[in-house]
Amino acid sequence: MTLMATDIPAGLRRIPLFAALPPALLEDVARLCGVRRVRSGELLFSEGDPAEFLPLLLSGRVKLIRSGPDGREQVLHLVRAPASFAEAAVFGPGVFPATGVVIEAGELGVVPRLALLDLLRRRPDVALALLASMSVWLRRLADLVEGLALHTVEERVAAYLLSAFLRSGGPLARGAQIRLPEPKRLIAALCGTGPEVLSRTFRRLAEDGVVKVTGPVATLLDPAALAALVPAGHGARAPGA
Repeated sequence: MTLMATDIPAGLRRIPLFAALPPALLEDVARLCGVRRVRSGELLFSEGDPAEFLPLLLSGRVKLIRSGPDGREQVLHLVRAPASFAEAAVFGPGVFPATGVVIEAGELGVVPRLALLDLLRRRPDVALALLASMSVWLRRLADLVEGLALHTVEERVAAYLLSAFLRSGGPLARGAQIRLPEPKRLIAALCGTGPEVLSRTFRRLAEDGVVKVTGPVATLLDPAALAALVPAGHGARAPGA
């Protein structure tokens, strides 16, 4: 069901970019925002497209990807609602630097770029909120580069699995089970590797008595061993998340 206009301010309030805005200013943003349903597999924008709107994910999930000359896909970020994204494109060169694809159906808010820029000129409070949001993006990209350059595939996969167990909300205990939140092809991309290498890494983790992955289900065999594989500072965040 599509978000009603009266609910848009409440939906925006859940997005970190707008969480600290005073009610009157939040209403101004809400009046600019259109909301629509998006389907799994839907292309929101392609790399190089004009950034004519600021996307606001109210529910669902979106992956931001770039493709290499060989066609290999690198996931830059997995957007989980509620969140804004592509701020740097909208407020910078005006071109999307990556491709956005819906991987879980939900609702997308769309704020036209020109209207938002006009609001920024009139109300600098929004600009301050945007600076905070973009600083978070810089940190995420720095983490991605660090993870790919300095950590092994096993460490990156361990970080993903630990983050998935923590996000499930269940106890981090021996025998705990979760259903992996992403398909294995996407997990491989998030971890900066290929599906075959991911499968071998899963087998190695099972042989070492750390985590056993059977189909889409992961069983935690040794919580301490899994945590020990995760680089310091990466325990609560999956690669690309």
